Amino acid sequence: MFTRKAYSIEGDHSISELFKLKIGGIDQWLYIRGEDKRKPVLLMLHGGPGAAQIGFARKMQKRLESHFVMVNWDQRGAGLSYAKDIPASTMNIRQFVKDTIEVSHYLLDRFSQDNLYLVGHSWGTVIGLLAVYKEPLLFKRYFGAAQLVNMMENEYISYESLLQKAERENNERALRDLKEIGKPPWSHLKHERVHQKYLERFGGGISRDGKLAAKVFKDMLLNGQYTLFDVVRHVKGQYFSLTRMRDETAAINLQNIVDTIEIPIYFCMGKHDLTVPSQPTWDFYQNLEAKEKHWVWFEESAHSPLFEESDKFLDLVVTETQKDH
Repeated sequence: MFTRKAYSIEGDHSISELFKLKIGGIDQWLYIRGEDKRKPVLLMLHGGPGAAQIGFARKMQKRLESHFVMVNWDQRGAGLSYAKDIPASTMNIRQFVKDTIEVSHYLLDRFSQDNLYLVGHSWGTVIGLLAVYKEPLLFKRYFGAAQLVNMMENEYISYESLLQKAERENNERALRDLKEIGKPPWSHLKHERVHQKYLERFGGGISRDGKLAAKVFKDMLLNGQYTLFDVVRHVKGQYFSLTRMRDETAAINLQNIVDTIEIPIYFCMGKHDLTVPSQPTWDFYQNLEAKEKHWVWFEESAHSPLFEESDKFLDLVVTETQKDH
């Protein structure tokens, strides 16, 4: 709890490293694990902004370590990569996409590969899809879990859905709280917290059963990649990231930017997700031109299908990437 541990993997060609690297002019942390470093590289892009996952990812992703060189990266301002002196001017989508491309180049050079697999979750799907759009030759396949396209439309649909659920349940407290904050866009972070509270209450938040957040926090304390001080840093990084990027993330609309993707893509959507309701993403998907495109429903999931139905998600990634070998 007071020292960081990478935990070795047995085998002559295995790799397990937790280290910082200069990315975009600042120190950022990577956690690389795999049973065979000659395997294809898979880079994970966490959600948020600020929801870093080096501290909890190892056990959840263990199955993938036999198939890939697994790379988790605490992005600029998040988790181990949080520092209070990070220039606020660098906390923007353009810089995060540049960082993603820089990390990808580093990994391809280090492991002598031509391209890698990319997985994004929530916020990570924004910078992931933009990176694939800008530099398609760096990537083989892209998996977007809870693919975010249009934040304003998402929040409007989400808010109306929560009101309907509260009315059906005759939940007067929820109705009062939701009507008090009003329709999005919201002017205060506390309004967003009320929205998040009822996303969890009605099964459309981080996870359908509402238990994932507690499991993630427990794993951060026990997995060994974060010290106790790093857990505090994680919390600070989330607040820092959300407040610095709040206005820009509220205006996200990939429909105005991305029209063609040159590699196979997979949109992995939770049926019960009210954080990123599926309709805006479906509309975008239908109009998107891609080398291959796949829409995959996760029937028992809300906003985190890669964790809520992890076996199904891991099976999908392994099965689809094996087509390249």
